[in-house]
Amino acid sequence: MTRAALYCRLSREDEGLEGTAESESIQNQRSMLLAWADRLGCAVQGIYCDEDYSGADRDRPAFNRMIAAARAGQIDVILAKSQSRFTRDMELVEKYLHGLFPLWGVRFLALVDHVDTADPAGKKSRQIYGLMNEWYLEDLSANVRAVLTHKRRQGCSIASGAPYGYQKDPACRGHLLPDEAAAAVVVRIFALALSGLGCAAIARCLNAEGIPSPAAAKALAQGKAPGPGLWSKATVHRMLTNRTYAGDLVQGRVERISWRSSKTRRLPEERWIVVPASQPPLVSRAVFDRVQALLAARARSGKPGAPHPLAGLVVCGLCGHLMEQTRSGYRPKNGLPTRYFRCRTARRSPEACCGQPYLPLAELEELIAGRINALFEAAASLPPPPAKAPPPGAGAGQRLRQALARLYQDNAAGLLGEEEFAALRTELLARLRLTEAPQPSPENSRFPPDAPPDPLPPGRELAAALIEKIVVWPPDETGNRRLEVFWRV
Repeated sequence: MTRAALYCRLSREDEGLEGTAESESIQNQRSMLLAWADRLGCAVQGIYCDEDYSGADRDRPAFNRMIAAARAGQIDVILAKSQSRFTRDMELVEKYLHGLFPLWGVRFLALVDHVDTADPAGKKSRQIYGLMNEWYLEDLSANVRAVLTHKRRQGCSIASGAPYGYQKDPACRGHLLPDEAAAAVVVRIFALALSGLGCAAIARCLNAEGIPSPAAAKALAQGKAPGPGLWSKATVHRMLTNRTYAGDLVQGRVERISWRSSKTRRLPEERWIVVPASQPPLVSRAVFDRVQALLAARARSGKPGAPHPLAGLVVCGLCGHLMEQTRSGYRPKNGLPTRYFRCRTARRSPEACCGQPYLPLAELEELIAGRINALFEAAASLPPPPAKAPPPGAGAGQRLRQALARLYQDNAAGLLGEEEFAALRTELLARLRLTEAPQPSPENSRFPPDAPPDPLPPGRELAAALIEKIVVWPPDETGNRRLEVFWRV
């Protein structure tokens, strides 16, 4: 019997488009598809429902479970009310309906718009539906953005939550009211800054007194576990520079790169939307301006450096929280400071984590560089399939081309995310160019033939694409440290 998967989806973007909310409800979609599957004589393998997810969202949990089942050969046909329920993204239309589904032997049927991937003649109509659905989302995104921009300029807070120290005004949407308990903490932070304490010292003071951080306070308000609930130097600095506490509402600091993606980019300050004196201040203008002057006086000269490729990836094995980069006061003969990774939680509060000896950055770099180089060497040295064996005498260049071909196949099959695919492709192409480039003679080379590999290939993008996290444990009795590298590939 034909195994069918039923897919239902509903989001705010669909309101008023295909009928009333009731007619588009998940319940009605499910009922309609169950009746259809019965008429077709299909056995329902599963019902997959995504509520409050956009049709362009590629991270829909039920959608991805259904795709995984289809890839595993557990589904013969997918039923949906319309093609737009399945996706409004033209790229996904091509990827699945016209690419992977035929390879997997999966048929897609849509009831309302009569979509049937078993009909080759209907391909153009499916592509037209895809374009129309995509244009709809693009227009909707532009309209929503225009409305939100107008509200921002009117001095309305459009954020889903209120900044720490405030609460949403139930009587006036978009207006903020002071939260008595949190507002007192904000006032105290500014007072400590005026007394001459830096952001790190203020954070240590608040942690010593057991005051929950903004993130911990939010978790407690939602009935969730707050975790360590520690203040950080960055959190204090963000609060001291937040003009909202002086009564100015500042919004529009970031914008979405595209309606397709949730990724954002930071805008220059001249493009921010600032409405002065639109919210009740927690500190006076004079106090706020004086604190900004003190922060500016404390600021280091020079441009900030780029983040280390492993930043945000190293985790303490004792407490499960991030480790941060630091340096010692000792400067060796080369004049460069010795850098380490240390547990951030242990530094803020010894009660939350007992801590562990600092991990030398050079030691970690050497280990990870070796692991990454081994990964690429393994990819380049994989034997090609027998049917596509390289000609006799083919060397590293041919093996790299084979690895690239397999990389594209894995991407088309959905086994790799776009970021992982892009990073690996860039690295393999770079190695291919080096392999096929004319090689200098040993006597003219800057480095000896047996020179060790570069410390860390890549940059932040590749490290983040390859590595999920690095768990660091304290040294054992023999002084050996255990490190666990969790790879994304």
